[in-house]
Amino acid sequence: MTNIDYFNLPWKDQWEWERVNLPTLTRKFLENAKKHANKDFQRFNAALYNGDSNGKMTWAETAARVENYACGLMSLGLGKQEMVGLMSASGPYWTHADLALACANGVSVAIYPTLSFKEASYVVNDSGSKFLFLRGDTILEMMLNGFDHMPGLEKIIVMDREYKSSDARVISMGDLEKAGIEWKKDSNHFDAYVARRDGVSLDDIYTILYTSGTTGRGKGVVLTHHNCSARMNGVNEFFDYCGMGFKTEYTTLCFLPLAHIFDRGSCQGVAIFNGCTIAYADAPGTLLEDLQKYNPHWINCVPRLYEKIYIQLQEKMGQSGPKRKLFNWALKVGEAVFMQRYDAETGTYNMGHDFDITGNLSFGMRIKYKIADKLFSKVRALFGKNFKHSFSASASISPELLKFFYIIGIRVSEGYGSTESFNACSNMPLVACKPGSIGLESNGSRLRVSGIGELEISGAGIFKRYWNKPQETAESFTADGWFKTGDKVEVDRFGYYKIVDRIKNIICLSNGKNIAPAKIEALFTTSPYIEQLFVVGDERAVISTLLVPSLTYFKDRFDKEGVEYDNSQVVIDTSAGTPIVVKVGPDFIEKGNIKGLIAEEVARANKELEGFEKIKQYTILRERFTEQNGMLTPTQKTKKRVILDTYAAEIEKMYARK
Repeated sequence: MTNIDYFNLPWKDQWEWERVNLPTLTRKFLENAKKHANKDFQRFNAALYNGDSNGKMTWAETAARVENYACGLMSLGLGKQEMVGLMSASGPYWTHADLALACANGVSVAIYPTLSFKEASYVVNDSGSKFLFLRGDTILEMMLNGFDHMPGLEKIIVMDREYKSSDARVISMGDLEKAGIEWKKDSNHFDAYVARRDGVSLDDIYTILYTSGTTGRGKGVVLTHHNCSARMNGVNEFFDYCGMGFKTEYTTLCFLPLAHIFDRGSCQGVAIFNGCTIAYADAPGTLLEDLQKYNPHWINCVPRLYEKIYIQLQEKMGQSGPKRKLFNWALKVGEAVFMQRYDAETGTYNMGHDFDITGNLSFGMRIKYKIADKLFSKVRALFGKNFKHSFSASASISPELLKFFYIIGIRVSEGYGSTESFNACSNMPLVACKPGSIGLESNGSRLRVSGIGELEISGAGIFKRYWNKPQETAESFTADGWFKTGDKVEVDRFGYYKIVDRIKNIICLSNGKNIAPAKIEALFTTSPYIEQLFVVGDERAVISTLLVPSLTYFKDRFDKEGVEYDNSQVVIDTSAGTPIVVKVGPDFIEKGNIKGLIAEEVARANKELEGFEKIKQYTILRERFTEQNGMLTPTQKTKKRVILDTYAAEIEKMYARK
């Protein structure tokens, strides 16, 4: 299939996302557990789970355990469609709990494990959760200390099979399983479970996920089994057309939070519906090691990971020397060959696996490319020996960065989705990639652009309502039932959509000029010196920014070069699996020409901006934006109001300068 052939396929007209005979998640899981009984369903680091199953569980083993957990929940009094919180990092037990709740026709309420007690208890109370699955001593202590502030909560289930507690409010997953095994020995009980499990309908609620809440408290997005099944069906139809179908022998690596819809759908959901294997990373910071260990065929990723890999490669090559010269030569060769994939009519690149990139090359260019590709293969090897492609979402990835990875042979399909759309509703088909876009409407969705440029979506994957928020629900839909995303977009004649920015993020200067912060932010994504940036300028005369240097990079550099600084004021966070510097002292910013390097980066970016978009003033901060200091959501989006309030004095100082 060539780029232009793709557009001649009647793929949109063949979607059947309104089918009512779709299988529920529970039915699909049980069907595949029977069909692939002895095949690995889960792989994980057994050392993190008391040696459980030596780090492997088959589909049949998982199904048996899920049944026991589901029966255990019913023995505790879980009723049909009652809510249960799930507060843990991603892992095999997260999936067990989620599937057990689905089989008992309960509702899983996903809670980010990084939330404070105030935020987590709000979700528990707002959803009316009866039980709470959680993992980790710190979280357990926090939730037990505040137990009395969650009046509807009856029991905490620790996601550890060996955990023991004398507290009557707490049981382990091991105890839950034992209770389920004992309970189902009564044939009447087991018949009740089977009736509950087989009675799950497409209209039943599968899960509630709370949005990040960048400007206030998150809203509980109600997603039904129909939302889930229709989206998974649409995903399979679309990707089969694109030559990117998911085969049963494939493995995916889960390292993003399952509390977020991205990995919940595109990793766990896709694996369950296609009989694939799910491997679980030890932690986000161990991703590169886990890629080598599990050799996945696909992963879900966020742009920041690609940016970090790119920056690390650039650092490894150095600024000059033979390595840098050889790599630059290889990139030039790769770029020339890469243009074989380009289709001028559609402005797309064919990154399909079957595309013959060397077919039209001269003998001399083939030799050069063979040498260059040997270098590129070392980068590709970072993703494991089975890697096919990855999906990128949650933020835009810069077109230049995407082309860099395409040139070296790493396939990335960028897409767009939200909690309300149950995962991606647009994707970039590998046979027709257009960097800078979020691809075409896909996966059973319909997209359109409103009169104010807002992206609107319809289709069976779209949520029905926000939990306990009828007014917000009504405000989120058009009169004819399309969901209003809040994102400003553009669309070209071939149907490729491009995100401009969140409508609420658009800055209006005092002269009436509108600026999308995302455009400015994108210019710094591959900077080795600037980690975070926040654009300011609403109702001001000019644009200013708050800049956070790459503190970890500079600390490592200072330590190697013997640059002295006040180490007592350096704060390091290791919760993600690797040490990250989150705060430094005032003297740190004065060292190692940090200010000079940042000034150069700002000057470079300003060359790419229109006059009214240019950064006129900036302030260098000593502390990263994090979840812990309240400036980031669990999905790593900045909390605009918090940042503006926290740094109000610094912002006023910038605008007081002449």
